[in-house]
Amino acid sequence: MKKEITALSILTILSALLVPITCVICKVDKIPSEVIYLPTSLYTFGQYANLIVTAILVTFVFGLFSLLFYFEKLKKIYFIFLYLLNIFIIIVEIFCLSKFGLAISPPMTSIMADTNNFLEVKGFFQTYFDLSAILIITGTLLISWLIWHYSQKIYDFVENNKKIFIGIFIALVALSLYGTHKIGGLTCSPPIMKTIYCAKYWLKVKGNLAKLSSDKTNRVEITKNNADTPFAIFVIGESEARHFMGMYNTKYDSTPLCNRLIDSGNMFAFTDTISMKSSTAQVMTPLLSFMDNTTETTDLTKFDPIVDVFTKAGYQAFWISNHEKITKDLSYATYMSTRCNYSTFTAKISGNTEFTSYLCLKDEVMLPHLDNYIKNQVPQKDKNLFCFQIMGSHIRYPDRYPDSFRHFKASDIKEDGFKDNQKELLASYLNTIYYTDYILNEIINRFKDQEAFLVYVSDHGEEMWQAGFQGHGPTNVSKYMVEIPLLIWVSDKYKEKNPQIVEQIKEAINKPFMTDNLVHVILDLAKIETKQYDATKSVVNEKFIPRERVVVDGLKYEALRK
Repeated sequence: MKKEITALSILTILSALLVPITCVICKVDKIPSEVIYLPTSLYTFGQYANLIVTAILVTFVFGLFSLLFYFEKLKKIYFIFLYLLNIFIIIVEIFCLSKFGLAISPPMTSIMADTNNFLEVKGFFQTYFDLSAILIITGTLLISWLIWHYSQKIYDFVENNKKIFIGIFIALVALSLYGTHKIGGLTCSPPIMKTIYCAKYWLKVKGNLAKLSSDKTNRVEITKNNADTPFAIFVIGESEARHFMGMYNTKYDSTPLCNRLIDSGNMFAFTDTISMKSSTAQVMTPLLSFMDNTTETTDLTKFDPIVDVFTKAGYQAFWISNHEKITKDLSYATYMSTRCNYSTFTAKISGNTEFTSYLCLKDEVMLPHLDNYIKNQVPQKDKNLFCFQIMGSHIRYPDRYPDSFRHFKASDIKEDGFKDNQKELLASYLNTIYYTDYILNEIINRFKDQEAFLVYVSDHGEEMWQAGFQGHGPTNVSKYMVEIPLLIWVSDKYKEKNPQIVEQIKEAINKPFMTDNLVHVILDLAKIETKQYDATKSVVNEKFIPRERVVVDGLKYEALRK
C-alpha cells in the first residue's frame, strides 16, 4: 500500500496547489473566495503551509479508513478509487476556474445538482468544450500518471530522508499556526475535501426541500386581503439580458411586440433591475418565496412560498414549465409546482422514469396547456394565478426557437471586432429574445380582455463578450450577467380599476431594484399583505426604500457597473 498512499498524498497536495496557480495562468480577474492567492505576505504563506499540512492530514485520515478493509486487495481498490476520484475533481475544478472563475463551492454544487438532463449537459459541453479543456484533461491525466508511475521511488526517497521531511512538516505546521492561527478550513482544503463539504451542504438543502415537500400545510398569515384581480400571471425567463432587447433602446429591434404594448401604455419596462445572482439554481428560491439576498440560513421552511400566499388569498394556482421536472427534493421550482392546484411540465414520460425533459422543445408547447386550463379549470374559480417557467435564451440558442423566427443573421450584428462565429452566436441569441417577445405576447393575448396583470423577469442575464466572456456563472460576475428585464403588463380593465397602482408602476420604472424582493411587488399588484410582506421592499410601493445591491461574495453592483 506504500505506493498507493504515496501517490494519493502527492496528488492531494498538488491538487490544492494547482487551483491558485490556475487562476494566475488563466488570468482569472476575480479570484473566488474559495481560492487562496499566490503567496505575497506572511498570511498567504501561512495559508499555503496550512494547505499542504491539511492535504497531508486528509490523506492520513483516508489511510485510517483503509483499516476498515481486512483484505489487501480491497485496500488497494479503495486507494485507486480515491486516486481516480481526485483526478476527476481536479479536472472539474480547473476547468470551472479557467472558464468561469468558479471553484468548488456550494453554488457550484447547486448548479450541478440542478443539471440532471443529458441534453442540457450536452449543450453545456458543446458550448464550452474546446482546446483549452482538452489541454486541462490531458495535462491532469499526464501528471497523475507520472505521480503514480514514480510513487514507489518517491516513497523510498522520503523514507531515506524522513527526518528532513518530518522537520519540514513541523515547520509547515508552525508557519500555518503563526500565519493563519489555524490548521484546516474550507479555503485551505484540497479539492476532494471541498467536494465532501459541498456534498454535505447539498444534502442539508435537499433535506430542507424534502421536509417542505412532505408538509402540505399552508402557514401563510394573511394580514390584508383586497385581492380582486381575476388573473395574476408570473413568467420567469431564462438568461435574457436587457442589453439586447429592443425595448431598452438597443441596436437591435428584437422586441417589436412588447414595444407596441409599451407604446399603448399597458406595459412598463424597468430600467435598473438586476438579479441577485447569475445562475438559475441560486435565484429560484428568492424569486418564488420571501427569502432574499441577506438570508444566511438554508432552512427554506422559514419563508412563505408565493403560491401559498395566493392560494391562501383564494386563488387557484397553475404551474406551466418548459424546463425539466427535477425531483422535488432538488428543485425549489419543482417544489413550487407541487403547491399549485394544477401543474404541467412539457416533458416526455418514459417507463417508470418520473419525467425526462427534451430541452429542445420550443416554448410555444406551453400554450396548448394554457388554453386547456383556461377552458376547463379557470371557470371553477373567480381568481387564478398562472406561473410560467420558459426556456427563453438558455444555452444552445439555435435550439430555442423555430426556423420561422430566424430573424437576425450574422450580417445584422453591429458589434466591433466580432469574429464570424461570434456574430453567428449573437444572432442566435437575439433570435431567442425575438421569440420570447412572441411568447409573452401570446400569453398576454389570452388575458388582454380580462382584468389581469403580468410580471415578467429573467432569472439572470447573459454576457456576450462585452467583458471578454460568453455565458454566465455564479462567480466571476460581470454586470451583463445580472442586468435583466423586469416587465409589468396590465390590462385595460386592471388599469381602469387600479389607477393608483398603475401610477406607482410608472413612477418606479427607473428606480434601482433587485429581484430577490420581487414577491413584495407581486403582492402589491394583487393587493395582498402577509406577515412576511414588507412595503419598503416593493419598488412599486410609495414606501419603497432603495438598498445596497450585493450580488456575490460581497461584490456591490454599483461598483460592478462602473
